[in-house]
Amino acid sequence: MHRSVLLLVAVLALAACGSGASAGAGDVEGRWQFSGGTADGAALPQPSGARATLDLDGGEAGGVSFCNHYFSSYRISGTSFSVDGLGGTEMGCEPDVMAAERVYLAALGTVDTAVTDGEALVLTGDGVELRFTRVTPVPESELTGTRWTLETLLDGETASSTVGEPATLELSDDGTLTGSTGSTGCRDLTGRFRIEGDVVRLTDLRAGTEDCPADVAAQDGHVVTVLGDGFQVSVDGDRLTLSDPDGRGLVYRAT
Repeated sequence: MHRSVLLLVAVLALAACGSGASAGAGDVEGRWQFSGGTADGAALPQPSGARATLDLDGGEAGGVSFCNHYFSSYRISGTSFSVDGLGGTEMGCEPDVMAAERVYLAALGTVDTAVTDGEALVLTGDGVELRFTRVTPVPESELTGTRWTLETLLDGETASSTVGEPATLELSDDGTLTGSTGSTGCRDLTGRFRIEGDVVRLTDLRAGTEDCPADVAAQDGHVVTVLGDGFQVSVDGDRLTLSDPDGRGLVYRAT
């Protein structure tokens, strides 16, 4: 009887040890988006329209801290995790964004433990917890070289159909968007793009100078705003959805 009890205790102890997720170098590598956290019991601020990310790759860390890009090295052994030598760019942003950046980077600099659980990463330290979700990279092979036609405009919970001439988007393999492959349904679009993890950024985005009819002007402005803000991408079969940080979006179909 005594032997059976000891065996049962041992089995339960092993089960308890195996039930928690752990981290290792391979587990944490990739791009993560900050989803929330606390410092000394207070929730870390997350300004509207801004986000923080964490990129981990072979001992090198970096990302966006709501306003600036930051970089550092990191060390990991089991669940022990730390970042060293935090530095970054020095752009100026709105006061609330800068305040959120300072708090986020200060918290990141104090973490000493990393735990992964599927698509979640939790970094903790003395009085600090930072939670992240894994970012799926943009499927570049599906995104580029396909001609997409706009079907739906999204604004928060509101969806509306398109008007005017077909609004199209085709991102070329050479990183360009030309007037023959991009339009708002009124004006042609040109520019260049780059892919940063799950975000696509159009640089030098330019629209034609022609005036749009009243019924198309709102759509024209919506398309230019989403494309110009840096957008997240989701490709599902023949559907392409673009989403900007403020809840606006565009839904295209492959044509």
